[in-house]
Amino acid sequence: MLVRFEIHLNWWSSTEVLFAKIFSEEQPEQPEKISARSYATLLRKDTINIIANSTVCVFQWNKSWYTCYFCKESFINIDELRRHNDIHTLKELDDRIISQQNRMVKIEISQLFCKICKKESTSIQELRNHLKKHEIHFNLNEDLLIPFKINQNLHCQLCNESFDSFWLLNIHMNKHYKNHVCPVCGTTFSNSVLLTLHKIRSHRIWRCIQCDVTFNTKAEKKTHDISIHKQQIKKKLRFPCKYCQERFSQENNRTQHLVDAHGLPKPEHKCQLCFKVFITRSLRNNHIKNVHQKEKNKECDVCHRLFYAKSDVTRHKVTHTKEKKVACESCDTLFATKDSLRKHIKRIHTNVPIK
Repeated sequence: MLVRFEIHLNWWSSTEVLFAKIFSEEQPEQPEKISARSYATLLRKDTINIIANSTVCVFQWNKSWYTCYFCKESFINIDELRRHNDIHTLKELDDRIISQQNRMVKIEISQLFCKICKKESTSIQELRNHLKKHEIHFNLNEDLLIPFKINQNLHCQLCNESFDSFWLLNIHMNKHYKNHVCPVCGTTFSNSVLLTLHKIRSHRIWRCIQCDVTFNTKAEKKTHDISIHKQQIKKKLRFPCKYCQERFSQENNRTQHLVDAHGLPKPEHKCQLCFKVFITRSLRNNHIKNVHQKEKNKECDVCHRLFYAKSDVTRHKVTHTKEKKVACESCDTLFATKDSLRKHIKRIHTNVPIK
């Protein structure tokens, strides 16, 4: 069976029909059983087919802002995010779903149209049935999508229960989707197959090639490499410069590089409350949330406790993982946070300067 996966980029554009289609030249019967990896691949491709051929808006939610699924830029209004999504491609979506290990994807469907013929649908299932008329083939009867209609009347699209806020509706959706929890890290999945695949990928046995010690998680091995072998862990350089070969771990560092090295004008994103200027929009948004709003909108994905900042969540999560990855250079004792390390140095190594 010859299977082709055709991807046309700039897929959000509404001015032209963009086609992402999985099809076979023959239609043999599918085998009754498929492997977990094959199942995850088919699930991802069916999900991409729906998104690529419709006007759904992919998003994430951080309790007060609609956040771009790809670049984490935040918006107060879902329509602003819908327009912003034009800059992202189908290839980015595929890569993102793979990096998220096939976790569920939130979509907004209040304006749900077929991109091929502009026909409107009221649900994802209705859209699926319609797309089959355009010879778009679906391998499975499910996908990775969690549908929302964000309007004045917030209703669950599965049981029609109504809510006063999107925050409550979002929590409610866990009852429908988050039924399979990883016993190691607490990550939740929509079905047991994806959970099994996650365990294989994330919780296999990790072995140190230098001293042959084994670890249950990649994080434990990384802690071992840092504390025992003094290994430096490289940051992921996710932001490339389009003018040279430089790459950066943070967007604001890349922006500053464009100004300093390539002479681009320095962006100015002003806070409308105190008129402070920031080099990126995300820094401006974080400033508003942390300084002016003082809202606890960063959630621990294990216990769902809310915090003011992402750094607070990071410090808190060690209470769940019991992970100690900060090493004392004087005695090699490991600590969960830098604050704990500083207290240790101040109490035990009184002559060592605290960094």
